[in-house]
Amino acid sequence: MLWIRPLMPRLSETLLLLCALAAVAAGCKPKIGDDCRLSTDCSAAGDRLCDITAPSGYCTVYNCEPGTCPEDESLCIEFGAQRSPVSACLDKQSPSPYGRAFCMATCESDSDCRDGYTCADLSNAAQKKEWGALLIDRDRGHRACLVPTTVPAVGDGGASGEINVCKSELPPETPVDTSQGGAGG
Repeated sequence: MLWIRPLMPRLSETLLLLCALAAVAAGCKPKIGDDCRLSTDCSAAGDRLCDITAPSGYCTVYNCEPGTCPEDESLCIEFGAQRSPVSACLDKQSPSPYGRAFCMATCESDSDCRDGYTCADLSNAAQKKEWGALLIDRDRGHRACLVPTTVPAVGDGGASGEINVCKSELPPETPVDTSQGGAGG
């Protein structure tokens, strides 16, 4: 007797197809550092957001803590962690209240980053100061894809390296003109 295979696939074939589709969908999930316009471009679950202040958007996790960024693709960096030279003079112990932490895409070279971003080495003191960044995840490397800066960091002391914001000076004394013949003349 000749058996004709039914047109409807069997249950095991349907499950296999669903598993394959789920694997493909999971592989297409946007990564930290991908471009975006809305937070839903980064995650339908709401666990990532789109930083629209970055060029072409930047998928990230806001307020990350050590070990909370997706391990295979990012690390946690706090921006604005360095206090201004003025406030540092007043209270050298407390951290900046304006620092904000974000998960940033990891990299080894500029070619690992999207166009418009550079691979910054945050173990380098000059680059750390340039971005005002503090590396939170120290066990995941020290390079991240960041927007290149073109403005010198606040408090740059120039060639001498000396920052004089904590020193005060009186203005030079201005001679009083008495030739007008009276006070308030």
